[in-house]
Amino acid sequence: MTTLAEFGQWVQECLFFLDFAPVIFTSAKSGFHLDRLLEAVRYVAAQLQQKIPTAILNRTLRDAIERQQPISALGHRLNFFYATQVRQAPPTFLLFVNRDELFSESYRKYLVGELRRAFGYEGCPIVLVPRPRPKTVEPVRKSKGSSRPDHGRKPHKVSSRR
Repeated sequence: MTTLAEFGQWVQECLFFLDFAPVIFTSAKSGFHLDRLLEAVRYVAAQLQQKIPTAILNRTLRDAIERQQPISALGHRLNFFYATQVRQAPPTFLLFVNRDELFSESYRKYLVGELRRAFGYEGCPIVLVPRPRPKTVEPVRKSKGSSRPDHGRKPHKVSSRR
């Protein structure tokens, strides 16, 4: 490795799990590219300030899912209901799905790439958290022991005759 390009290629291969991060070579001794380093830090910090509205996020994910459907596993299909951003740094998105165990690592990488293409996030890790939708929803109000005051009114009788 004699050139910066060759060393940059080596860094990309060895640190493949940081493929979202920019690689900038600097020298503390000569000050080489320190200005580029600070510019990259400011740019990444600005990327971390993004708050994606839920409607736009869901539209983007729906389009990505239409372009490439998740692979069905064991006869079951992964269904997406909606997504929302729950943190900005690092950008974390909660995805409500039918079964989180069907959310594969390869599909996670695909969706992260689509989010980067749509919203940037260069230099930022993107976290996708699939969460299964609850099977049943508990009622908000219970009929017995209601905490609602009746204000001294008589209960309304419902007639079965019409």
